[in-house]
Amino acid sequence: MRRSLTAAILFTAAVTLCGVAHAEDDLKIGGKPLSTWLKQITGGNRGLQVRAARALCEAPQEAHPKIIEAVAPILKSDRQNDRFVAAQVLGVCGPAAKAAVPDLLTMLEGTQFERNRAAAAKAIGKILEDAKPSEEIEKVTGKLIAVFKDQYPDVRREAVRACGMIGPAAKSCVDHLPARCDDTQPGVGPIYGVRSEAAWTLGRMGEHSKKHIDKLISLMHRDGMKLPTIVEAIGRIGPVHENVVSNIVDVMEKASNSGWASGTPMALWPFGEAAMKALQRFGPNAAKAVPFLTRLLPAKSGGPDVNVRANLTVIAEVTRTLGAIGPTAKEALPRLKVMTAFRNHPHGDNDPKKLEALHKAGKDAVAAVEGKSGK
Repeated sequence: MRRSLTAAILFTAAVTLCGVAHAEDDLKIGGKPLSTWLKQITGGNRGLQVRAARALCEAPQEAHPKIIEAVAPILKSDRQNDRFVAAQVLGVCGPAAKAAVPDLLTMLEGTQFERNRAAAAKAIGKILEDAKPSEEIEKVTGKLIAVFKDQYPDVRREAVRACGMIGPAAKSCVDHLPARCDDTQPGVGPIYGVRSEAAWTLGRMGEHSKKHIDKLISLMHRDGMKLPTIVEAIGRIGPVHENVVSNIVDVMEKASNSGWASGTPMALWPFGEAAMKALQRFGPNAAKAVPFLTRLLPAKSGGPDVNVRANLTVIAEVTRTLGAIGPTAKEALPRLKVMTAFRNHPHGDNDPKKLEALHKAGKDAVAAVEGKSGK
């Protein structure tokens, strides 16, 4: 009897200890055990799936190893509806989830739901962001290129962006991107989401996309106002020939002549902001833009006779751009000096923080144009 009682006590203690160990292993996220979130992901209730995915995506980075270990097998779930949620979570975990890439590639193929393919492509891009060139990355890029023509635009968009996320290591996609810059869906028309990502990805490829610069310039004239990623891409690729800057200016001038919205040149936001960043990247090579940029700045501070068609945010960005161009922007110096102490915007845009930012931009630009920056 004593032996039986002792054995029973020992068994109970062992079970209790196992339960404690399991509880300690069951990581808590957002106030709930990881096991609970996993049940929600595979439970079939779409609302609970989304909630669980959000909770796991928001988990601290130190929790990622256990999350990856628990979620990766769901990519092979018999329920198609579980897989896209798992892909989303693994994508947020980034490079740490690299071991899941083969299963994510499998999701790109076959008869999986389109949201699975889109989620898989997006996750691959996040996991392999800025990857180094390798045979493995070349194979992944080939798999992504294969779905550039998927019948669903969401899949095309995410596959194209995934190559952009990978970066120059995925340069073999470059010659497949111009067609996606013209992406159209039968019965729908232009698919601007795909077009935008294709332009952005060309930009991410940098010098590897130089041969497509004229295509991008043409696209900028056609879709530039809708898709700032086009001029952003041009900025990343660089002033490949002397007509690049003049074409950027042409698009801004045409837009600025078409009217003004809330005191902000239509040419400048959002297209214009991206255009300014591009010109800033070009530096002295953007000298052809100086006359147009100078005209955007007020000639003097304050007073009802000051013709200021742009708000302070735009004026500051124009000022920074002229500063980036440097000494070749000397004709802008008188107006740049006005920016160092500009006051009394005629349209009432006199936010103190914006004025402070403008004054700093003005002083920096004057120093750069006079060749005194860094001294």
